Amino acid sequence: MPRRPSKELRPRQKAMLEFIRKFIEEHDYPPTIREIGAAVGISSTSVVNYNLNQLEEKGYIVRNREVSRGLRLVKATPGRTQTVPFYGEIAAGAPLPVPEDPTSIVDYVSVPMDMLPSSGDVFALRVKGQSMIDALVDDGDIVLVRSQPTVETREMAVVEILEPPEEAGATLKYFYHHGDHIELRPANPDPAYQPLIVAPDQVRVHGKVIGVIRRYQ
Repeated sequence: MPRRPSKELRPRQKAMLEFIRKFIEEHDYPPTIREIGAAVGISSTSVVNYNLNQLEEKGYIVRNREVSRGLRLVKATPGRTQTVPFYGEIAAGAPLPVPEDPTSIVDYVSVPMDMLPSSGDVFALRVKGQSMIDALVDDGDIVLVRSQPTVETREMAVVEILEPPEEAGATLKYFYHHGDHIELRPANPDPAYQPLIVAPDQVRVHGKVIGVIRRYQ
């Protein structure tokens, strides 16, 4: 069988990929071949073109050779991660009590950059329960949450129920605003999991779920 090409990048290719990423972040459009060459110290456009072809073959970029800036990134630069604060567990079921100090950081989680939004604060929580399994969020998963005080209907959110006291706590659910009441809807057909119906002034939104990290055994 023919040997499949390695996805390992040479130092020059890593430098080119990093420059492309930073250039796009700064300008919102990709660099030209000459700009890439100048950035990494290559005067020959054919050498730059060869390495771009290698990046394309290895699945890091897509090229349109009909235009001068015809490339885009399709994969995060290898090894680029960012740590986000981990605050403990979030219920996917009956609400869990909110800690006395909900801002207390338990740990930090390393997250690939391409899972993070371009703006806003992000925190992580470990899911406890199975009320959201049809949304591909299972017990033990880690959800990434962008901190924000409001969410749109049908978005998955971390919501704290403030009243009544016997139902108070934080939970992970789909958020539905029905005008005079809020519905916190599970994603599990099991009848054991029922929507929670509360008044708008009885809940506090802590953020919107933007990603899930799952560890496979």
